[in-house]
Amino acid sequence: GGNVNVAGRDIEHDLSISLREAYEGTTRFITKGGRRLKVNIPAGAKNGTKVRLAGEGEQGISGQPGDLYLIVHVEPDKQFERDGDNLLTEVTIDMFTAMLGGEVRVPTLTRPVKLKVPAGTQSGQKFRVRAKGMPLLKKKDSYGDLYARVMITVPEALTPEQTQLVEQLRRTMG
Repeated sequence: GGNVNVAGRDIEHDLSISLREAYEGTTRFITKGGRRLKVNIPAGAKNGTKVRLAGEGEQGISGQPGDLYLIVHVEPDKQFERDGDNLLTEVTIDMFTAMLGGEVRVPTLTRPVKLKVPAGTQSGQKFRVRAKGMPLLKKKDSYGDLYARVMITVPEALTPEQTQLVEQLRRTMG
């Protein structure tokens, strides 16, 4: 007298999305048993986020069918590095902006923002741009932060006059 009410097994599938899709949320269609299933991937999805499709797993023997779980993988992005809900990006400024302070355009996953850098900014310094990181999963209108790492560029070639001026500057600072 065994129990014939055996539920179907859960199935897991991997699914890759881009960082931008993870930012906005996206839709995927998967084909299963000749049917097209629409899958909504929530904004803020991370590596390992599971999206459940109830009853789309294996059929049981007279029991409930199992569920289908889609496991999200977020592909690396050229411009942004993800750290939890925060993002890190690199921006370049020239040596004069670093020395005197100024503004720099920082890319975000929406539109670029302006960031004020103070005089005396060092190469590798990080500046926080609030709420321009990833959306928080299941928290509406909450975002992580974006960190802009500043890299300082130095002119590759100087004219003789410029070289002289930089030499003078070096002497006054030495």
